[in-house]
Amino acid sequence: PKPSHTEEMLHRAQRWAPARGGLRPRRGRLSMSAAAEARERVSGTREGSTEQVLVPMTEPFPGVVIPEKGRVPRPRTFETELGSGLRVVSQETHGYMSCVGVVIEAGSAYEVSQLGSSGATRLAETLAWSGTMRRSRTELLRDADKMGAYLHANAQREQTLYCVDALRESTGDAVGLLAEAILMPRISDEDVARAHQLDALVRENATLDAKCRETVHTAAYGERTPLGAPLAPPGAGSATALAQYRGAFYRPDRMVLGASGVDHTTLVELAQRYLEPYLPPPSGDSFEYDSTYKGGTCFVLDDKMGDKEVRLAVACEACDGWHDEHAVVALSVLQTLLGGGDSFSAGGPGKGMYSRLYRKVLNYNRYCDAAEAFVSVHRKTGLLGIVGAAKPQHAGFLALALAEQLRKLAVEPVHPEELVRAKNMLKCNILTQLESRLVLFEDLARQFATYRKRQTLAEMSAAIDAVTADDILAIGRRLIQKPPAFAAVGKDLSKLPPFAYLSTLLSGNNSSGL
Repeated sequence: PKPSHTEEMLHRAQRWAPARGGLRPRRGRLSMSAAAEARERVSGTREGSTEQVLVPMTEPFPGVVIPEKGRVPRPRTFETELGSGLRVVSQETHGYMSCVGVVIEAGSAYEVSQLGSSGATRLAETLAWSGTMRRSRTELLRDADKMGAYLHANAQREQTLYCVDALRESTGDAVGLLAEAILMPRISDEDVARAHQLDALVRENATLDAKCRETVHTAAYGERTPLGAPLAPPGAGSATALAQYRGAFYRPDRMVLGASGVDHTTLVELAQRYLEPYLPPPSGDSFEYDSTYKGGTCFVLDDKMGDKEVRLAVACEACDGWHDEHAVVALSVLQTLLGGGDSFSAGGPGKGMYSRLYRKVLNYNRYCDAAEAFVSVHRKTGLLGIVGAAKPQHAGFLALALAEQLRKLAVEPVHPEELVRAKNMLKCNILTQLESRLVLFEDLARQFATYRKRQTLAEMSAAIDAVTADDILAIGRRLIQKPPAFAAVGKDLSKLPPFAYLSTLLSGNNSSGL
């Protein structure tokens, strides 16, 4: 009798079940109708009996023909440098959406060190899409809506990013809008006043975690230094300061135009049409600045959270900046190894439970509400730290527990199984994130802005695999060579340990332990 539809689907599922021990040939039984259909596609004949097939899972299934027009080339990264010095980079995704944007070597560190001002970096982000010489703010947003576009801007200490994610057929309009926003902005004093009001609301509603991660930079580098100065000082910046900031750093040799989901030749033509004619001359200056790590404390009293919790961070200098590539990769592996998070994450139970901070801190200390490793790498320096949360009465215990985890990195070699798990997790996280065209664009543009090249996935995987237990131990030993950076935000900070005691514990000179 002819098998039912359910039986036929069950046979197909069994045929494609994964084999234990990896890929190998599996015997599978096709139903009479399915086998006859496959044979008919191949030879044009039909048989009336069930057929046994033996097809390795590494080979195409019989009868399934992929037409030539359905084949697409392997994704490649293309780079072109225009006469102005602007670099154009792209990778095709063959999708119906495209993401195009610009990464600029400009940020608060350069503003503080070269212009002696602060606040313009934040205004550049807040007022990124407030209007241009050719379009008002309303017209700009209306045109973006017609493109099906998502507009984004982000300004940090060393780089500023603008991007437009739009329908593929609107890529030309997206590049035109991007060029206007960057090279022909129209900023009035009223716009700046509105931006200050908006930033005040953002600061008021910022989480303690965000405030603490910002405050730890002040503790590490000092309040009036390029890396220690706040990204968004209250009420700072003016239309004139923003114009000076753009004029100093928005130069073609400091810009990278990147895109995902765009043909490279098309992108170069769009850059020559919309950007090249309006770019200023190159700056010809690398704009060096002081990035000396100091260590110390920075505590911020915040009454808005009441007595709910204290958010604190302990961090140390861990590398010599982005251009120490092997150390940066090892640092990324170490961050993944430490892992951590909240006691319950949005990803559901079990997410990250094998990371060290979950196993050694969150699972053993009932007072600890959060503990998560973070990395902050800049041009010539970089931090590794742990940020955590606890009730005010337990804040001192938490600070010592986090410091102890950093100290152990210098004296206890990492277990091989733990190291392999961290490497695999890091590779999985990177590859998963690169499935997003926005992340792909950002990865392209930021790598070319930082290294003037992009690491292939094979090179990235090999670099991660090359990290050894000795590399992790070397980072750990560097952590304890200088005083830590200790930051905290909350209403009641009275239970925090003295900085001298925390520093002594981290250096390994305290015999009392925890």
